[in-house]
Amino acid sequence: MKKITFSIAALLLAASVSATTISMKISGEGAVNDSTIAKGKKVSFDIYIENEGNYKGFTLGFKVDSKDIKTAVSPEDKGNGLNELGNIKGHNGFGDKSLWDLGGVYVIDRQWDGELPDVLGFGGVSKTKPYKPHEAEKKLSFELIFNESGTIVVDSSFFPPTGKWMFAPPSVNPEWNGPYLFQVK
Repeated sequence: MKKITFSIAALLLAASVSATTISMKISGEGAVNDSTIAKGKKVSFDIYIENEGNYKGFTLGFKVDSKDIKTAVSPEDKGNGLNELGNIKGHNGFGDKSLWDLGGVYVIDRQWDGELPDVLGFGGVSKTKPYKPHEAEKKLSFELIFNESGTIVVDSSFFPPTGKWMFAPPSVNPEWNGPYLFQVK
C-alpha cells in the first residue's frame, strides 16, 4: 500500500494546463427533486466529471455534513461496489480496472462511519493508458439514508497523501460546482 500511495503522490506533482469539472446530482427512490431528499429513503449522490485533459492519476474527496441531522445510514448493496458494503460505486470506467489499472479506484472511508460529518475519498492510478477527455458523465456514487429532517451539505474535502483534489500529470485542481445543499423531508 505504501508503494501505491507514493505512486499517487508522485504523479500529482507536475504543472497545470487542462481543466476538469466535478458536479453532483441525486437519484434513486429518495430523490424527490434536484434539491430534496425523502426522509427514510435511499438516495444516491452521483458524482459527474467533465474532463479536458489526459491524466494518469486522481484524488477526490467529499464531506457530508449537517447542522441539524446527526447521522446517516450506509445501506448495504450486494452489487459490485467499490467498498465492503457495496454502496459506493464506480461507473463508466471507474468501477473496475479498465481505466485505473493499478488497483482500480481506491476508496478511503476511514471517516465514513455514519456520524456526521462523514468524509469519503477516492484515488486512482493508471500505469498503461491516460484518462482521456470526455463530456460530463457519472463516474462515482455513494448511497445514504437520512432518518431525520433537516439540511444536508455535500462539499469538497481531502484525504492524505495529497491534501487536495487533483488530476495529474500535469497537475490540475478540478473545478467544483459545490457545495450542494439538500433538504431532507
